Amino acid sequence: MLRFDLRPALPVKRRLSQQQPDESRRSFLRSSALALAGLAGGGSARVGWSSRGAILHIRNYTDVSSLDPLSTISLSEGIINRAMHSGLLRFRSDGGWEPQLDAAVRFEQRDTTHYDFRLKPGRMFNNGFGEMTADDVKFSFERVVDPAMNSLNAPDMGPLDYVAVHDRYSGAFVLRTPYAAFIPVAIAGPSGVIVSRKAVMAAGGRFTTQPPCCSGPYAFKSWQAQRKTVLERNPAWTGEPAAFAEIHVYAMIDDKAGELAFEAGQLDCSLISVESVDPFERDMPPDSSLRVLPSGRNFWLGMNQENPALADIRIRRAIQHAVDVEAVLQAAWFGLAHVSTGPIPDGMTGHRDRSLIPPQGNLDLAKVLLAEAGARLPLRLTLDVPARARDLTTAQVIQWSLKKVGIETEIRAHDLSIFLTLGRQDLNDRWRDMQLFLQDFVGGGDPYYSMTWFTTSQKGLWNWERFSDAEFDRLEALALATTDDSQRGRAYERMQDLMEASGCYRFLTNGVMPQIYRNTIRPAFQPDGYPLLRDFRPSTGIA
Repeated sequence: MLRFDLRPALPVKRRLSQQQPDESRRSFLRSSALALAGLAGGGSARVGWSSRGAILHIRNYTDVSSLDPLSTISLSEGIINRAMHSGLLRFRSDGGWEPQLDAAVRFEQRDTTHYDFRLKPGRMFNNGFGEMTADDVKFSFERVVDPAMNSLNAPDMGPLDYVAVHDRYSGAFVLRTPYAAFIPVAIAGPSGVIVSRKAVMAAGGRFTTQPPCCSGPYAFKSWQAQRKTVLERNPAWTGEPAAFAEIHVYAMIDDKAGELAFEAGQLDCSLISVESVDPFERDMPPDSSLRVLPSGRNFWLGMNQENPALADIRIRRAIQHAVDVEAVLQAAWFGLAHVSTGPIPDGMTGHRDRSLIPPQGNLDLAKVLLAEAGARLPLRLTLDVPARARDLTTAQVIQWSLKKVGIETEIRAHDLSIFLTLGRQDLNDRWRDMQLFLQDFVGGGDPYYSMTWFTTSQKGLWNWERFSDAEFDRLEALALATTDDSQRGRAYERMQDLMEASGCYRFLTNGVMPQIYRNTIRPAFQPDGYPLLRDFRPSTGIA
């Protein structure tokens, strides 16, 4: 029984479609499309329908760089890790963010800085590394916060001081100060999986894409760079048997490659692009379904306030009012996504009912602000974006909107790997040249994860707007230190007001996650649309 209470998200609103196909088109795709999908995955793909007995074939949105929870950098790795490793708690697939017990038989918050746990006896690591113990829990969490390990995921642990071990199965987490996001971020999040002390130390203290052992229903089998990761049933697992003999997780960055692979029979489940939702609904592959799930991400137009062209807040505010967000969503999201009021999505503590600037903007006010700033028109600015279809369409609509008030915008498209370095002061000086840019960040089970990237300490890391506000930083610390949900909500709402009032942000949407899948499986997703691999099941009927 869980001894804590997290406010769950609102029920997931699913758009479910099932239709019959144009078989001639599918036949053509079987014989021709896999070549493209194979290239996208980094190798040749197999032809054949994907419902191949005991193997689940699913797309991941990018390749993994590390499966060590010490150094994972994206949810693509968390998706895999949560299938092959146990945590004390894990998220459900029923539409809410409230966790459920996993390796723990009991998890209880004793007070604001102490959390007690007791492991289920008999939870085993494979490859001969024995039973999971409280010492493995201690090792797993303390290595992430150890400064000598230089873990990218140390911020997930907040003010964790140490883990006390009481006996073989029980212990306690001790925090230096209260941390409201401890359960959803540190314990149930991707960084909270438990590894074997003995196995990791035998591997040299850390690992990358070859985990030395696993404790989940699935175990690591193989990894092929830029192609796929293969999981298999874990023979050491003593819980409910894994539903599939193997799971093949294909690394496909491009949505279109995933769509073609699904149509050609390579995949059982794939994230697809928003522009493909309507075509798929009108011409569905055989025995397939489509769900449009909320994503919980934050998509926005950012402005580097330290660039001389944008130093005047009146120019930034003019840009905010010039951008027609509703037009952006119609063109780039095909009307499937809703206008956001900030980084925190609907249903989560701190969500704002409305933004300070209306979605359609105000062109007249934008022109007045430009005049007050003494801007010489046409004002010429650059707009940096990832070279993805949705981002390019978004950029073109913004370019069109800004032109109406006398701002000429040069769109600069970059490969995603390059784009993600542009605002990083620790990597280069290109941040000085940045003016406007499109950005999107993943959310999570707590508003902390949507907001922490905009603090002053993040300037030059992920805070590319170089936004800095003392009240914002104070409220961010307050929202983490209190467990009063209403107080946290008021703090986060005010923080989003401050972001918007700075002129550095034009919030666009929290997005959607369209997932297509075979009716031979019952898929399982987090409230933000990402797959929970260990909860996928085969189905003899419609999922």
